[in-house]
Amino acid sequence: MTALRHPGSRARSALFAPLGDAGRAALVERRLTDAIRSGLLAPGDRLPSEPELAGMLGVAVVTVREALIGLRARGLVVTTRGRGGGTVVAEDARLDEEALAQRLGVLSRAELHDLADHYVLLLAGCAELAAERADAEEVEALRDLLPDPDEPHDAGRARHADAEIWLSIAALTQSARLTRAVVRSEADFGVLARLPFADPDVARAAHDRQAALLDALAAGDPDAARRCARALLQGTLDEVARAQAAAHARTRTPRSAS
Repeated sequence: MTALRHPGSRARSALFAPLGDAGRAALVERRLTDAIRSGLLAPGDRLPSEPELAGMLGVAVVTVREALIGLRARGLVVTTRGRGGGTVVAEDARLDEEALAQRLGVLSRAELHDLADHYVLLLAGCAELAAERADAEEVEALRDLLPDPDEPHDAGRARHADAEIWLSIAALTQSARLTRAVVRSEADFGVLARLPFADPDVARAAHDRQAALLDALAAGDPDAARRCARALLQGTLDEVARAQAAAHARTRTPRSAS
C-alpha cells in the first residue's frame, strides 16, 4: 500500500531522508511541519506508518510517535486506529491566507528582498546543477507533477505542485546539503512566495514557466535551466512585492491633521 498520493517522487525522498544522529522527536516534528507549511504535504495526504517513518528517518518508533503527538496537538495531522487507519494531514491545515498576508505585511521591503534574493539564488543554482546531473528520464517523471491547465483553477493544487517540483529539482542535484537547504528555505519563505498562486493568471503563467524549466533540465542545458528558474521565481516574487506594498499602504497610519 502506498502511503502518499504521489508516491516515488524525488521530493518525498528528500523529505523522508534519514535525520542521522540528531534524530530527535523535535526534528521529526519540525521536518513534517515544514513540509505541511511549504505545501509539499497537502491536506488529506497519508503519512507512512510509524514503523515506516522511523525506518526512513533513521530514528526509533517511539521518537516518531512523540513527534506525531506534537503534530496532532497543533491540529496539523489526524490519526485513526484500526483497519484502514493511519495518520493524514488535517483538512484544516490548509494555508491560512489571511495569516500569511499579515506575516508578509510585517516584513520590511529590505527583509523581503533579502529573503527573495536567497530563495532565487538557491533554487536557480539547484536548477543549474540538476541540469548537469539529472538524466532525461528522471526529469520527464517530474512532468506528472504539473497541474492540468485545462482543469479549474485550484490554488492549493498549484502551490503543492510548485513546492514538490522545486524539492524534486533539489534532490536531482544529488547534494544532500543543498536539498536540506531547500527544505529549510521552503519552510521559511516558500509559502509566502506562492501567495500569488491564488490568482489564476499567475498560476497559469507559472505553469508555462515550469514546463519551460523542465524542458531545459531534460535538454541538460544548465544556462537555460538557470534562466528559466529565475524567470519562474521572479514572476511570482514580483507579485509578492506588490502584495506587500499594498499591505503596507493599508496599514500606514495617517498623519495627524493638527
